[in-house]
Amino acid sequence: RLCAFLGRPLSAAALDAVVANASFGAMSHNPMSNFSLSPTFLLDRRRGPFLRKGISGDWRNHLSPEQSRRF
Repeated sequence: RLCAFLGRPLSAAALDAVVANASFGAMSHNPMSNFSLSPTFLLDRRRGPFLRKGISGDWRNHLSPEQSRRF
């Protein structure tokens, strides 16, 4: 649908490549999307990876009830 909206059709092979590279597993290992190449003053990797689990809403497991309410 996005290709149709943009007026840029893709071949089946190109579409398969886009889907594969947009998966959480692929993005978490790709330095261009996981911020592993970012300088430490922008992202302190000692606190954990930028892409953690790929689970929507997992933040609820890491915040207090008050933090969740404010968020």
